Amino acid sequence: MRRSGGAKLRERLIRLRLSLLIAVQAGVAAAGSWWVANDVLDNRQPLFAPAVAVGTIASSVGQRFRRTLFLIAGVAVGITLGDLLVSWVGRGHIQIGLIVAVSILLAMLFSGEGSFITQVGGSAMVLAVLSPASTSLALPRLVDGVVGGTVGLLVSVVVLPLHPIHRIRRAGRPLIRRIAAQIDRVADAAADRDPNIAQQALDALRNLDSTDLQTALSAAVEVVRLSPLRWHNHNSVEGWRHGSELMLRSLLQSRDLALNMEAALRRDEAVPPSLPQAIHCLADAVRHVAIEWSPTSGSPSRSQESALKAVKCAQDALNDKLDINGINIANDISIIAVNTIQATGVSKNDAEALRCHLGPDTTNRA
Repeated sequence: MRRSGGAKLRERLIRLRLSLLIAVQAGVAAAGSWWVANDVLDNRQPLFAPAVAVGTIASSVGQRFRRTLFLIAGVAVGITLGDLLVSWVGRGHIQIGLIVAVSILLAMLFSGEGSFITQVGGSAMVLAVLSPASTSLALPRLVDGVVGGTVGLLVSVVVLPLHPIHRIRRAGRPLIRRIAAQIDRVADAAADRDPNIAQQALDALRNLDSTDLQTALSAAVEVVRLSPLRWHNHNSVEGWRHGSELMLRSLLQSRDLALNMEAALRRDEAVPPSLPQAIHCLADAVRHVAIEWSPTSGSPSRSQESALKAVKCAQDALNDKLDINGINIANDISIIAVNTIQATGVSKNDAEALRCHLGPDTTNRA
């Protein structure tokens, strides 16, 4: 319980650290949008401006520009529909429900985007509740939406942009460490000839959540595309994005590795000592990606050296006449090793050349 509780606490602290700048952005955007709407544009009750600003920043990192357009479009459509429906059916508790329901149904004909549908329904409801048919709230509410969305975008991409590379590194390292830990468990299962350990590792690998890393990748691409302060990071972000995608592929391949190991052990196939040694080297290679990850580095790394050792040991295992699952395990090791080497900054051709130098291609072996 202490171990699992401590792990969950560390995971929550990591998530909190990743969200810290977003929280600051949301606070600055809310204050700034209120100031613009209230003091500059003289709207005495600009409640909607900070709401849109916060929604722009906090709700969809990596899709803020698109989300902001949907928010503003939803406000405009909701105001128009609400104004028309109030003039037709009047006001009252039954009419409010009817107006909101009809507005949402009509919004769903235009788009299935959740933020758009929500704003259409919310804007129509505000007009139905607070104003008569000759409303004077429609234009200020639309202006609030434009102000909030604009300020939110400016804060997120100009005033306080995320550091794209730091975010990818912080989101990716915990995931990569967990992958390495489960690959080590597969090696332990091979050494102990225990298929249950391999099954447990497989279950853990299937339950690993890559959402934080994928969100960080999306946010990084958005920041370097929109923020003038981060344009110089474009090439570096592309390298990190490519490396991250390779490690996500390695996560999928590691599940095949655990599955093949479990099958080999349950069928009592031969597992020579070089095979668990190869898997331990592979885990070390993946683990050091989390420690020294730098896709733009030109010097050999501990991760690359361990990956090459894993390929060499897998080739030694193949020379021991493995059965079908053992051959699949050797191929899985090779694929993950090449992905890992590429993730550290080596081109695909060079990584494949290194692998072929250490051992022949076994993918077509019967």
